[in-house]
This record gives sequence, structure tokens and C-alpha cells, in this order.
Amino acid sequence: MKSLKFTRHNLKIDIKNIKAHWFLLTGILTMALSHMTISIDILGWFSMVPFLIYLSITRGLKSRLLFVLALIAAWSIIVMKIISPPIPYMLIFMYSIPISLFHLPAYLIWAKYKDRRYSVLLFPAMMVVLEWIQYTFTPLASWGVAAYTQKESIYVLQSISIFGMAGLSFMIYWVNISIANILVKKERSFITCILPIASLSLLILFGALRYEKSNFKGVDTITLAAVGTDSEVGGIPLPTWDKNEKDIEEIFKRTKTATDFGAEIVAWNEGAFYLKAINEESWIDSIKQLAQNTEVTLVASYVLLISESPFMYENKYLLIDSKGHVLNTYLKHQPVPGEPAIKGTEPLQTFNVEGTNLGGVICYDYDFPYLAKEYGNLKADIVAVPSSDWRGIDPLHTKMAAFRAIEQGHSVLRSTRFGLSAAINPYGKMASQMSSFDINNKIMISQLPAKGITTAYSLIGDILVYLCIAFILFFVTMSKRYFI
Repeated sequence: MKSLKFTRHNLKIDIKNIKAHWFLLTGILTMALSHMTISIDILGWFSMVPFLIYLSITRGLKSRLLFVLALIAAWSIIVMKIISPPIPYMLIFMYSIPISLFHLPAYLIWAKYKDRRYSVLLFPAMMVVLEWIQYTFTPLASWGVAAYTQKESIYVLQSISIFGMAGLSFMIYWVNISIANILVKKERSFITCILPIASLSLLILFGALRYEKSNFKGVDTITLAAVGTDSEVGGIPLPTWDKNEKDIEEIFKRTKTATDFGAEIVAWNEGAFYLKAINEESWIDSIKQLAQNTEVTLVASYVLLISESPFMYENKYLLIDSKGHVLNTYLKHQPVPGEPAIKGTEPLQTFNVEGTNLGGVICYDYDFPYLAKEYGNLKADIVAVPSSDWRGIDPLHTKMAAFRAIEQGHSVLRSTRFGLSAAINPYGKMASQMSSFDINNKIMISQLPAKGITTAYSLIGDILVYLCIAFILFFVTMSKRYFI
């Protein structure tokens, strides 16, 4: 038997001898297994490699059209994994096609100019900028961002305290493109091999030191609680008023129980019940009395029905202090696409609760890093996030909220209906968690740091994104004769 010699030349021929469509099929599989639920974190570091190889070894309009279809197929499978009742399957394409089209330019432009100098940085730079545009300026929020593939890797996640999600996404895309270049072009340059390996090693080392150090220092804490409801209020038809009143009575009782355990802050889940304009004022008086009697600061989230035809409501919470004063009325700033909620526009605020700066948002709001950045600017210590999920995004959505905590250095109290409630510290550690799908009393008691911490990202913001934009302009300038 002849021995196999894996020379650089042979490896190059082997890749080119593999039928191109296998790279498309493999890419669909690796992408599907690296994002959203039922995912494998480590795959994120090479999930795009098959697609990049395909673009490297093929040319022509037909191959590019096939790639577009494969990219949409991959994202459709990814989004399909988070679809469960009551979410309609049409939502798959409402997200998969736009996300695919957002990512597409980076792939195609890199494929056209992949042989230019510094092109190994072009792909990650473009992807980071496109992701930033998506989660800053579109209703798609941060769904599909590469950084989320590492949601289980707590050491790796510490890096987002420096450059935010953009930094981690850049690292992931850089590693992917470097692997593809090594396999196809046999590139062994410093910027392709040594630098990404060294950067990734430093990233993990930094994360390990930062996270483990946090476990060795004591901090002042505050006791808080996430209190859930039995309400299933969603669309039309609404629950009967008798059922709704029972839900209100039950969440009042649970709030009282939480305060008996020492909770100083209690957050209800999103849409804990619904009210009509005619009875809102009287129920607000009851909620204020509850806060005063139990001496608790209450984040009381509910839905105020505006009209049934067309269906329209306010998705809101009241922040009520322990003396029964309404400190803030907050309307959801980023309703989910298709949600018939009146959009909130009021500036974010924090309020002092026993020496802790408390802020709040509602569910989908915290899929937008810019809102967390506003709380970073306000030096928030804890942000309450009344939420309502569904089985398909549980516990993914709660773990996404942990990114906001690490980025800005504040704790997050996520009180969730149809999902995972969690108390998350500024390092992304879940100090406590409770699933609404388990049989429990729907009361989660926890302690979180009374004070947040300052992170580099809370100070410098999206500077890496701006550097990526500058690099793209530099690349265009240096290669302008090829772009004409």
C-alpha cells in the first residue's frame, strides 16, 4: 500500500477535486448547528468555512445564485429551530431572508477581491459593520449575530466587556476566513495564522482571569425577585375578565410572598395581565397600595388595551417605589415586528433604590445593544427586564440578555413568562434562574450586586465598528483600480 503524503500541493488539489455543491451542503449544516437553539458553540469558529471555500473555488453568476439560495436555506433552518406554538411558520422567512441579505454583500465582495492584500480582514470588517447596521437601525435587532454562537462559553464572553459584540464577532469571522485561506490558498502569513491564534488565546486568557477573579471578591448585594403570572394574554381573543382578575389576585399574593423572603425589588413578567382604560386608574391605585404595604419597589408590567378592532395596546410597566409613588411609566421601545403595541419614545431613566441605580426595559428592547448602552451612560446598577418568550427561544433569549450585562457592567433581572427568568450579574453569571415550564410557585428570589462595574465598552462604545468602517475605506482606496 502506498503511503499518503499530505503536501501543500496535494491538499490544494484535493479540495478542488471535491464537488462544489458538497461545500454548500456542509455549510448549510454547520451554520444551522452553530446558531440559535440546539447549537454547538465550537462550530461557530469554523461554521462559515465551507461557504467561504465554495466562493473561493467557484465563479460565475450561477454559482453565486446557488450560494444565495444556500445562505437563505441555512438561515431558514436556523430560524426554524426557534419556531414553536404560538409563533407562525411564516416568521421563518420574515427573519431568514433579511438576515441572509444583510450578510450577503460581505461574502460576495470578499469573494471578488479575496486575492487583494489585507483581504483576510475585509470579510470580518464588513460582517461586523453589517451586523451593527442590523441591530442598530432595523427591527431585526441582534438576532443572527455571530457573537451569540458563543452564548455558553463564559470565558469567551468576557471579551465583549471590551469591544462589545462587534469584537467577538470580528474574532469569529477572522478565524473562519483564516481557516478557509489556509485550506484553499495554503496561506501561512502572520495575519492569517499567527495573529488570529494569538488573539484568540489572549481573548480566552483574559476571559478566564476576569471571570474567575470576580468569584473571589465579595460585594454588597440587594435581594430581588422575579414574580410570574398565570396569564396567557396575547392576541385576540383576550382571557375573560374573571380569569384576568384571578391572575391579578394571584400575582399580588406572589408579590407579598416574595417580600416575606426579603425582596426589596420585585419585577413582574411582561404582560402579567391586561387592563382597560376604564379600569386602569383603580388598578394602579391597588398596585401602589401593594408596593406601600409590602415596602417593595415594584416593576409592575401589564398590557393596557387600546382597542380590539384593530387590536392595539400599550405594553408597559410602572416603576413604583416602596412608598407607593409611581416613579416612571415605561412603554416598550422596540415592539417585535408585527406586535400591535404603541412604541415608547420616552428617554431612559434610572432611579435610586436603596443606593442602587435601577432602570428597566421590556423583553425585545434588550436585543438592541444601543438601549443597554444608554443605561451604561446612566451608570445603571441593575436593569429589570419584564419579558415574555415562547418555547422555541427558551432559554436562548435570556442568555442573549446576559450579553447586555457583560457589555455595560450592570446586572439584569429578567422576569419571564413562557421562558427562563434569571438574575444575571455583570459577568454574565446567572445567580439564580427559574423556568416557567417547570412546576414551581413562579417566585424566584435572588441576590445581585448592589453596584455595577465599569467596562471598557461602556466607555469607548462601538469604536471597533468605526475602525472597521475606516479599514473598508482604506481597502477601497488601496485597491481602487480593481473596483472601477
